[in-house]
Amino acid sequence: MTRLSRFPFSEIVRERMLARGLGLRELCRMVGMDASYFSKVLALKRSPPSEEEVLERIADALGVDKTLLVVSAGRIPSAWGGLCTDESLFRRVHALLTGRSVVSAPVSSDVSAQSACAPPTKRGWGRPRQTPYVPKDLEEELL
Repeated sequence: MTRLSRFPFSEIVRERMLARGLGLRELCRMVGMDASYFSKVLALKRSPPSEEEVLERIADALGVDKTLLVVSAGRIPSAWGGLCTDESLFRRVHALLTGRSVVSAPVSSDVSAQSACAPPTKRGWGRPRQTPYVPKDLEEELL
């Protein structure tokens, strides 16, 4: 079994590529990824792919458990959706992993447990401007 560390995704992938005798380009052809990008992922210069489907294709090609690879990439597998919707399940898992219980905190109306499990979005997209732009007359704009 692979020992998980701070960068488990790249370690798991490198270890399994070596065990299977796969080169970077060969693996990337098998899973439909850009070799240049994936080289940077393995060198810890880029984050692992965020799409679960891509991570599962990599797991299949390497003969690794899909859930293990998705989690090692820092993602919550869709099969674990109950963690986002079932508070008691979340509390039990958290207690098992940390040895501590979750302290309840009020959840604001714009933040939900499901937002933590939502797919990542591009930075800045969908966020309202902090201060709306108000056009000024030319004299005031030049000052």
